[in-house]
Amino acid sequence: MKLEKQLQLLFPGKQLNLIKTNKGLTNDNYLLTVEQETFMVRIRRSDSEQIIHAEDEQKALKIIQDKGLDVSEYYFDPAAGIRITHFVPDALEYQECTDDHKLERTADLMRRLHQLKQTIGSCFDPFARLKQYQSYTKNPFLILPDPKTIISAAQDIYRPSTLCHNDWVSGNILFSGAKTYLIDYEYAADNDPLFDVMSFLTENDITDTAQREQFYHRYFAEQTIPYEKLAVWETFHNLLWCSWAMMMYESRQEAIYRTIAINKYQAYLKSR
Repeated sequence: MKLEKQLQLLFPGKQLNLIKTNKGLTNDNYLLTVEQETFMVRIRRSDSEQIIHAEDEQKALKIIQDKGLDVSEYYFDPAAGIRITHFVPDALEYQECTDDHKLERTADLMRRLHQLKQTIGSCFDPFARLKQYQSYTKNPFLILPDPKTIISAAQDIYRPSTLCHNDWVSGNILFSGAKTYLIDYEYAADNDPLFDVMSFLTENDITDTAQREQFYHRYFAEQTIPYEKLAVWETFHNLLWCSWAMMMYESRQEAIYRTIAINKYQAYLKSR
């Protein structure tokens, strides 16, 4: 196995135990035990190269290093698509966490990232990505009505002002005791912070008004909450990730992507 040979070069003369996990959609993820130490190994799947920009991730990781946002890194080879991080044994994903304050903790985590006020000189550009996902999908099984209206509305309010994570799914938000981590910066690039806000809410299916208000008031603090802009980004998210999921389903024929596409399609219809 190619991965095992690479790991043997990184840990010469040591006994390795590698177990594949069910974590991640874009990558394959493994739990690696090296004698008394445990790591997570993330390796990019071959058909992910068209949607993942490894150099952007490398730049983003350089900015956030030592900021206490990510788990501790052991090794990263962007060209090979391999990243090794120290395993956090008691970590819970957002959906697994039962902490009553997890909304506020996530809002604080997001504010910390955005308040770095750093850029990498490369834009996530959600509109270009939408076109890319659509162009790679030869036989879409869902047709989203009137996408031009929401695309135009999002373009009018788009302000890519700072480094954003852009992929706030449950598995990328980890809670361990009093610490909160944001992991996997594969989609990280300069973007509009409101894109991140709605990434978190839509990816974690937070539709309850009270919960949203709780998050908004924590994240925006004394700022005016831009409800109209957030509504635009919510609909755009559903359009974008429905298109992404159809592309991934066509490429991999894995049922999870079909399910995601249908869920995003239904959410798109509701949010219009």
